[in-house]
Amino acid sequence: MRVPSVSPRRAPRLAAAGVALAAALAGAVVAAPGSAAPAPAPVAAAASPALAGLKVLLTNDDSARGLDAGYGTDGKGLYVLRKALCAAGADVLVVAPWSQQSGAGARMTSPGFAPVSMTVQAVTPPAAYAGDCAGSPSAGAVFGVCVAAAPCSSTTPSGSPADAVNIALKRFAANYWPAGPDLVLSGTNFGQNIGATLNHSGTVGAVVTAHEYGVPAIAFSAEAPRDLAQIPNVPFAATADFAVKLVTALRKRNALTAGLVLNVNHPFVGAGETLGKAVQADVGYSSDLGLTFLDDVPATGGTYRLVAGAPATETRRNADTTALARNDIPVTALDGDWGRPMPIQVSLVIGSLK
Repeated sequence: MRVPSVSPRRAPRLAAAGVALAAALAGAVVAAPGSAAPAPAPVAAAASPALAGLKVLLTNDDSARGLDAGYGTDGKGLYVLRKALCAAGADVLVVAPWSQQSGAGARMTSPGFAPVSMTVQAVTPPAAYAGDCAGSPSAGAVFGVCVAAAPCSSTTPSGSPADAVNIALKRFAANYWPAGPDLVLSGTNFGQNIGATLNHSGTVGAVVTAHEYGVPAIAFSAEAPRDLAQIPNVPFAATADFAVKLVTALRKRNALTAGLVLNVNHPFVGAGETLGKAVQADVGYSSDLGLTFLDDVPATGGTYRLVAGAPATETRRNADTTALARNDIPVTALDGDWGRPMPIQVSLVIGSLK
């Protein structure tokens, strides 16, 4: 993982974003399980929903179809987040990959020398979530993107998360909002996206793509436990609740601006553990996947087995990896820019070439 640096032209913008983020996180209070909630303040009159009128384009990398009702590895997190957003008054439109696209990064379909058919096909939400957005202008409409002429089928190649955002912002979302969405959200992903994993995350690739269009964007992921018996308890609901709190606080601070790109990870809190707090964090250097290749292959080639191993040791201070490990909710600011200053020795070499 590269060591990020901030160019002078971006420093004021990122500093201002950091101030707004700090203020918003202070407002997005998280109550630990079992703790006493503060006494509610008297309410003089019924207030509008916190996110009333906010136009949200929602996507993910786990697919638009929500096929895995048991474990939620295939879109459940998206529907839980959609429900929470609509309950808070947001107008939500879902445009997401047709099928699972974990690890797709910011990959986009390229036409090469001939046009490529890409279909945006309506998806019927799972029955448990069918009526969640019925009262909103867009009715929480859900669409999946496949790379084929209509109709998309079980064997149709899927568009990537970046494809979904690209086609929505360039063309499709205008059917619902002529001026486009106010915000792009990606998630809630099944499993955390922290450290070096960000470079390969489809969930994060979607918000980086939105950033290219100048639309503020936030990625949300829910940590998956290593104990398979606990997989059904991935904290989708808690992540969605925090998402609403964070977006509400950012909106109040007028911080949903074009340069905003955030990555948020909510911890899985096991029995006997306590949820921490929302914290600003930096992207860690390590990968929590610990991908390992088993077996030996000769020089003539052969087959390895790819398995997930132990996470690598984190060496960066204030890393999102260590924050999540202590059950905090790391919120990381991204800039979507892979550029960095040229090392002086390399600059001299380039200058000497003819």
